[in-house]
Amino acid sequence: MIIIGERLNSSRKTVRIALEKRDEEFILKEAYEQVKAGANFLDINVSALPDQEIELLRWIIPLIQSNLDICLALDSPNPQAFAEGLPLHRGRAFLNSLTLEKNRWNSIIPLIKKYNPLVIVLCLDETGLPGSPEKILKLAQKIKNDLEKEGIELADVFFDPLVRPLGVNFKAGAIFLQSLRLIKLNLPEIKTVAGISNVSFGLPRRSLLNRTLLTLAIEAGLDAAIIDPCDVEIMASLKATLAISGQDNYLKGYLKFVRESKLQNLP
Repeated sequence: MIIIGERLNSSRKTVRIALEKRDEEFILKEAYEQVKAGANFLDINVSALPDQEIELLRWIIPLIQSNLDICLALDSPNPQAFAEGLPLHRGRAFLNSLTLEKNRWNSIIPLIKKYNPLVIVLCLDETGLPGSPEKILKLAQKIKNDLEKEGIELADVFFDPLVRPLGVNFKAGAIFLQSLRLIKLNLPEIKTVAGISNVSFGLPRRSLLNRTLLTLAIEAGLDAAIIDPCDVEIMASLKATLAISGQDNYLKGYLKFVRESKLQNLP
C-alpha cells in the first residue's frame, strides 16, 4: 500500500495562508509530520492560488526536497504546472492527474514521455463524471488502450475510480467500491489509487467515514491511497486491514505500528 500524504493542499485555509506568506517553517512541519507518520509521497497542490501556482511550485518543491528525502505528487488541474514542476523534482514524482479530456490528454502525454513520472489517471472524460461502475470500467479500458498506443508503461500508472462525497449521493461509496472491484477483476494488471477523504466532505466525524472506506477499499484491491497519515485512527485501520487481509508479511508493519504507538503514548 502506497500512502500519499494529502495535507499540503491549498484548499486547506492554514496551508493557503502559509503559501501566501511563504512560511517555510509551517510547510516543512506539515511535510515532516506526514513523512514521520508513514507517507511514501507527499501530495502538493497549490492550485487554489492560480495566479501564483507556477511561482509557488518553484518555491515549494526545492524547499521540501532539500530538507526531506521524499518524492512528491504534483497535483494540479493545470498542465503547465506539471511542465514547470517536473523538471524541478528530484527523483521520480507522481503526476496527479491525467484524464481522457482531449486538451488535457494532449498536453500531459508529452510530459509523461519526457519526464517518466508515476501517473494518476482519473476515470473521467469530457462528458463529466461517469454515473455508474460500468461506465467507469469502460473509461478505464479505453484509457488503458490509449496509454498502450502511446507507449506508456502501465506498471507506472494508477487508475483512480473517483471517490465522490456521500453528502451529495448516499450511494457514492458503493459506486466507488463496485468500480474498484470491476477494474481489478477485468483489468488485473492495473494498479489503483483513491482520494479517500473525498467521501466525507461536508459531513460530521469525517475520520470515521474515511477509515471505513479505506478498509473496504483495501479489501477490494486498492493499491495506493491519498489520505491524512497524521490521522492515527486511519493509519491504525490501514495497518490492521493489511494484517488481516494477508498483505503484511509476518505482521511486521502492524507490530511496528503498535510499538511506535506505545512509544508515542497513542491509543
